[in-house]
Amino acid sequence: MGPWNATAELSYVVTGGNTSTSAFSLGTAFSRKWTKDTLLFKGYILNSRSTTTTRTAQGTETDFVIIEDSVSRKVAENYLLSGQYDRRISKILTGQAGLSWDRNRFAGVDDRVMVTTGFGLAWVERARAQLKSSAALTYTVRQYVGEDWESFAGFRLTVQGEQKVFESSSVSTNFIFDDNLKKTSDWRFDWINSVTASISKSLALKVSLRTIFTHIPALQSLSLFDPLGEPTGLFVYVPLKQLDMFLTTSIVINF
Repeated sequence: MGPWNATAELSYVVTGGNTSTSAFSLGTAFSRKWTKDTLLFKGYILNSRSTTTTRTAQGTETDFVIIEDSVSRKVAENYLLSGQYDRRISKILTGQAGLSWDRNRFAGVDDRVMVTTGFGLAWVERARAQLKSSAALTYTVRQYVGEDWESFAGFRLTVQGEQKVFESSSVSTNFIFDDNLKKTSDWRFDWINSVTASISKSLALKVSLRTIFTHIPALQSLSLFDPLGEPTGLFVYVPLKQLDMFLTTSIVINF
């Protein structure tokens, strides 16, 4: 029985001036390996805010005061908690079971809970290269913003790969495809590609591009105005964008 391993990825960006923005993200992973068993817990938080300052002048052309009005709003919010248990059946085959919860209200997802069970294959497992895939049946309980809860069975396909480029750097990819078996056109994928450069045994720099595509996105409620621009008191529902992308640069801490 081995010890617990922990990894944290921390990123914080802030800008100032006429428009101020701040973005914070934190990803954590805790894992423990036994002879044939592996337990993995993951967490992720992304929070971004933007402050816009509008300046106006009040008075005469030669005698005036500057009035500033600042409006702050949240522009991105994403949360994820997950756990997975792997049981090695043979040299390349594993049995898997997992549970996850996520929230991404700007993509219309208020709450989503998913249970998975399936099998994984280790195609390549060397010191400098790893390639794994898995297939699983899923059961999802989901609530879009402003809508009722719904549940459905589904299918998940996962591909993970990592390749050392030099002694202190590597590239990795993690592709997750989910489909709704009740409505097969309701599919989505979550794809993360990363480049990591080690600074020391416990520190590294990491650049990641995360792409989330939803074939049937959630609906957004919009106020309806008449042709003259006057409010009608009515609302229309239009789909959100299918694609979300996140580019992050973070410090990785290995414990």
